Amino acid sequence: MPCKVLVTTGATYPFDGLIKLVFTLRVLKALSTLGVTHLQIQYGNTPTSRIVYENCVENCQTVIQSTGIKVNGFGMTEDMATEIRSSWLVISHAGTGTILDTLRSPSPKPRLIVVPNPILMHGHQAEVAAAMEDMNCLLYAKSATEDSIISALDKLDRQFTELPEKKSLAGLIDYEAGVLRRDKARVQKEQ
Repeated sequence: MPCKVLVTTGATYPFDGLIKLVFTLRVLKALSTLGVTHLQIQYGNTPTSRIVYENCVENCQTVIQSTGIKVNGFGMTEDMATEIRSSWLVISHAGTGTILDTLRSPSPKPRLIVVPNPILMHGHQAEVAAAMEDMNCLLYAKSATEDSIISALDKLDRQFTELPEKKSLAGLIDYEAGVLRRDKARVQKEQ
């Protein structure tokens, strides 16, 4: 069965650096080693992002051909949910919309690696990514580097925690309260 990876860069401020990272020799070879056969890149809706994507594909033709990975790209889609559902792995720009859409995708859920865009102000993507990794829902590539992505790719075989049902904020609060109760009980037991 083909093994597809979806890379999302975001719509409002596309993360062109993530496109460049995925097209490095080490990352492409690591994906190939994992059995990836298809790489789908959502490069965003700016002319610059499309040019970055096209240049990466052109400059990496030899590596792409040697790995046998089929590469496709698109700017935007109205049906990102289908792209996510059909993927084995999503490497995302760490936008909360993509994170939640991926984690709430029906089973079998794609694995998720998030790479916060360091250019965005206030580091909100990093905060969300760290919190979701602490909940064991995803892998957080703490920096936009080859080493960080390779490290995350090496951990894909672990079991991930499901998000609570999408019912409401109450579901998330109940989930968090359960975590807090377990932590409190563990601390009391240790004392």
